Amino acid sequence: MSAWQPLYDHVKAQNYLSGCGSIIAYNEVIDKVHFVTQDDIDELEEHLPSKPPEILRNIGDFAWLLNHCLCEGSALEAKADQTLFVKLENKYKFESRIGGQAAIMGSLISRFAGKGAIIHPDRIDPELGRLLKDEQLLAPVLKNDKLSMKRVHELSSEISGERHLIFEFAEGQKCISGSSCPRQNRLIIDPLSKILINTDFEKALPIVAKDCDVFIAAGLDHMGDDYSDAFTRVASHAGCIKRANPEAITHLEITCMRDDRKVESLMNNVFPHFDSIGLNESELGILHSASDGGDAPTEMTARNQVEAMESLLELGPKRIHMHAFGYALRAGKTKSVLNSLRSLAFGAAVVCAAACKGELPLPEDLGRLRLSPSKRGIRIAQELGGVIIHSPVGSGLQDEEADGVLCLPTPVVERPRMTVGLGDCVSSASVGAEKMLDSF
Repeated sequence: MSAWQPLYDHVKAQNYLSGCGSIIAYNEVIDKVHFVTQDDIDELEEHLPSKPPEILRNIGDFAWLLNHCLCEGSALEAKADQTLFVKLENKYKFESRIGGQAAIMGSLISRFAGKGAIIHPDRIDPELGRLLKDEQLLAPVLKNDKLSMKRVHELSSEISGERHLIFEFAEGQKCISGSSCPRQNRLIIDPLSKILINTDFEKALPIVAKDCDVFIAAGLDHMGDDYSDAFTRVASHAGCIKRANPEAITHLEITCMRDDRKVESLMNNVFPHFDSIGLNESELGILHSASDGGDAPTEMTARNQVEAMESLLELGPKRIHMHAFGYALRAGKTKSVLNSLRSLAFGAAVVCAAACKGELPLPEDLGRLRLSPSKRGIRIAQELGGVIIHSPVGSGLQDEEADGVLCLPTPVVERPRMTVGLGDCVSSASVGAEKMLDSF
């Protein structure tokens, strides 16, 4: 039995998010999911052109990018112009799900917290309202300077909400080139739209922050071309939370940005205002190359990732969390190594429950899981033994304060029924758990 196994046996019987007060912004959308078939791939072969521009404009651009994701087994997110977006939406059959980082994370945390999560409402149309009806998501509403809290689905209007098109593909599917897809993943196609900051949410922050344990900001890649003003407002929201409630934890969830100016603005103007940053290995590579002045590396070793995370701490955050296939890394000070590891394991367990169930889980779903840390994660933790401040491999878990990087091998669900948004949920669930366990 792996030395990590007792950690997972322990956390799946826990609910570290119970009672957690959360404010989560900024994006709620409808994810329209299509499961890619071999016929879909074969049909696209005739359209395959050269590498597409940043904004996809025709079926050929889409075909190239989907084939690239298949060959690499990687997840990508790209924007399409309105003509192509509508063409794709009409061409394939989709099933609708709750989408957008704020809606997914808010729904997840509120289920485990047993209390409503306050979110930033952005264009809640009737279809999204129906999807959110059973979730404990609340939005602040100001009328005649009086604050009230409304269930988000009650705010739906006839204005058209945003949709993301998710193309899920399976391990072993044949690419156009003839090779096999090495890993199940997805391509996300977004429309050319942007998040509109809700003024009621902004004005209510000083009041609702008083009962807040964690403020989680996400979706900043959808702020549009006038991102500089939007980023300034996001930073001010984090500052407002901390002034009203210095004990609250502010956490920023990164989404892949291809625009170097946005990345630099994010790092210089937003990072210093947040306690914690969550990202995946691709996003870490983009941030590292921006700070280093070079091209994004095609692949970073685990040691490169440790060094990159430590350099990001110099920008102001106290904690950096990276989730990757089979393992997670946490950089920064901790009051309790054991509780930080438990928080990471809890976040991984919650995500495994969603991947197995095919929908966001409930607390009781954790107890039904069979969790084992991945062989890949165990190997990486062992390789990093000289860098990681604490490794339970072969030594047992000891509780202590520490400053450095922790590595946790995470379980891998072989045939997940849900993947979209789950990596970010590892970060957000674990930061909430750390707050509730007082290890931050």
